[in-house]
Amino acid sequence: MDKSHSYRFTRLLTTMAVSAAIAASTAISAGGIASAAPPTPTQKLCGQTSDNPKTDSRLYLWGQVKGTTPKKPGPNIEVVQPAAQVQPNPKKPKYYAVRRGGDSKGVDDDFLIVPTNRVRGIECPYLWDGTQLNLWSAAWWQGGKRVAKNPAKPLAIGVNSAQKRGQDQLHVHMAQVYPATLRDLQAITQPETSLYQWKKTDVPLSVDPRKSWNAQRNFHVVKSTGALPDLFKVLHGQMAVGEDIGLYSIAVVDAGKPDTYFVLASTPALSNNGTGLMDMVYAWDPKH
Repeated sequence: MDKSHSYRFTRLLTTMAVSAAIAASTAISAGGIASAAPPTPTQKLCGQTSDNPKTDSRLYLWGQVKGTTPKKPGPNIEVVQPAAQVQPNPKKPKYYAVRRGGDSKGVDDDFLIVPTNRVRGIECPYLWDGTQLNLWSAAWWQGGKRVAKNPAKPLAIGVNSAQKRGQDQLHVHMAQVYPATLRDLQAITQPETSLYQWKKTDVPLSVDPRKSWNAQRNFHVVKSTGALPDLFKVLHGQMAVGEDIGLYSIAVVDAGKPDTYFVLASTPALSNNGTGLMDMVYAWDPKH
């Protein structure tokens, strides 16, 4: 290489370096970081740790659980680290918070289970990709301990659809079931017992008519026994191509026998009379 060619080559490298530095400086001065990438589709569905509760009231629950641990539970009743054998990755254990809910006051019929890692809600793929705790099992156990015992209104736990919830951090309600809903469930003479046939069922059930909705809605219903599986995974495995799990609500109702429960799922499209809001099967006092 002759000297003039070498000189031109050196100037080219210098010019490229300066241009890159100017581009990076411009990106930073505009309020960003040059290397920051836009959210991935999964991050959009699940949220990000950096999501700010101070700028979005729908992230209130996220702000209440973010950064909490069993030793530092913050404003929650407790933060729980489940045993290693139920952790997706025992080397990086996940936690959940137990909180009082805000829908019913005066009796112990309104509690929440909230993961302490960022999960927007039922639409988040983390819930069926094997990286999350089985929050259904946790809520069933915690609800059995905390929700007031009443044979006419046994335990019910559930989540709402993405469209019907009020908070964009996953939360499983722990409540009491509305008595008429339980009556209709118990009256099913030949209930489906396989969760893998869940979506093939279509059952009308009475719901709380004191709210501003119809007194009867349609649900997928299964009567199951044994340990409560991760219902997010079970339902997602039955989704048709292109179907949106975010439109669904899910609930579990104590069937009155050990390790026996009714599992409900619904979406507004079900018989044109379904629902994305499981609040209507809880026995909350309408005055609150």
